[in-house]
Amino acid sequence: MHYLPFIGAFLFFAFIAPLKVTLATCAMLLIVTTVIRFTTRAVSGVDSSYGEAAKAMGLSFFFVVIAFFALLSFSTGTGINQFSGLAGYLVFVAFLLSYVLGFKLSLGLPLGASTIVAVISTVASTALFLAFRSLA
Repeated sequence: MHYLPFIGAFLFFAFIAPLKVTLATCAMLLIVTTVIRFTTRAVSGVDSSYGEAAKAMGLSFFFVVIAFFALLSFSTGTGINQFSGLAGYLVFVAFLLSYVLGFKLSLGLPLGASTIVAVISTVASTALFLAFRSLA
């Protein structure tokens, strides 16, 4: 039952996006979840399914969005618009920890292993995005 919003969001995206973009997005999601699965197995020896890897990716994105809205709310409430020096580093660490927390909770890994999986999957997804963008 909890998969219905994801199916609805995919169908909405498939109807409004061109076919080439939809296929590239599906291929990229499949490849990134495969990278997450293999990285999890290599780093911690834990086998994860495609569903767990996709859940980790989605939950990490969700936590980053929550951290962004919390920072936006803080910025709007206090009037502080620039984060430099120590404050900039703290914002970066907050975003990184929120991203890693999604992998930690979904895959059940320790914080260090979750960080390694998050970094490798981010590098892989960025490389894939650049590769697919050059094809379009």
